[in-house]
Amino acid sequence: MKNTELHTHSYYSDGQISPRQLVRLAKKRKIKNLALTDHNSIKGVKEAIKEGKKIGVNIIPAVEVRCDKGEVLGYFVDINDKVLISQLKKDSKKVQDEVEDWCKKLKEKGYNIEFKEIWKKYPKARGNINRFYPLYELSLKGYGTTRKIAKESKNKKIKGGKIKKMSISSVIRLIKSAGGVPVLAHPWIDDEVLKGKNFKKYIKVGLKGIEINNGDRVPLRSVKNYKRMKNLAKRYKLIMTSGSDYHGEKLVKQMPGNHNLGVNNCDEKIVEELRKLSTIK
Repeated sequence: MKNTELHTHSYYSDGQISPRQLVRLAKKRKIKNLALTDHNSIKGVKEAIKEGKKIGVNIIPAVEVRCDKGEVLGYFVDINDKVLISQLKKDSKKVQDEVEDWCKKLKEKGYNIEFKEIWKKYPKARGNINRFYPLYELSLKGYGTTRKIAKESKNKKIKGGKIKKMSISSVIRLIKSAGGVPVLAHPWIDDEVLKGKNFKKYIKVGLKGIEINNGDRVPLRSVKNYKRMKNLAKRYKLIMTSGSDYHGEKLVKQMPGNHNLGVNNCDEKIVEELRKLSTIK
């Protein structure tokens, strides 16, 4: 039964609502199993679990970790794992420092944005503020969609401080060390991620799944890469997951494709497949 949503975000990363509100919305949309996959944060998982128990939604403890190329989802992670918590905090701080510098560069180029306004407006995201926030604030100020602004800043070569992120292989190991199951998130976006020599490395270090749908459409989900991804999933017998990559109702309108909560559900048997591979029981 397709009642399982495996890709969502709360205001602890770049989502717009609390974990509690997210769980309540999931209940309204008849979602039985929900994974909260905040970027580089597991702060909201306990709140989600608590609310889920109250209203009858099964919460899968999870995270989405940014890498040097793409991102990796981790399901059934131990949210009390000290190594995982420490590494996520360290990487989040790096990203936030880079965003602060990027805001300065944007302002120098005439964009009406300051990091301190983001810091004040989004207290729950402090310590984990990523590039989405200045993009969203600029979109509210009339500069266009977040995607348009991102493309424009790239064309103008407006960059923040350069930071070194973990490799996909390192993140796979980190998730496994915390008892979790590593799954490649939206890999159709990046050619490098799907190259044979790279993919073999991921399999060797313990990749167990691949996200086949998160609502993205062309141009983000290229047809060529989507076909390659499906072939790789079959070749290496990977668990194929799907979700909405939900960030909030206002953002659904800005993102290409369909990222409404619950529209890209997968079968609940996927939950059991993932659970069996986790070392956290």
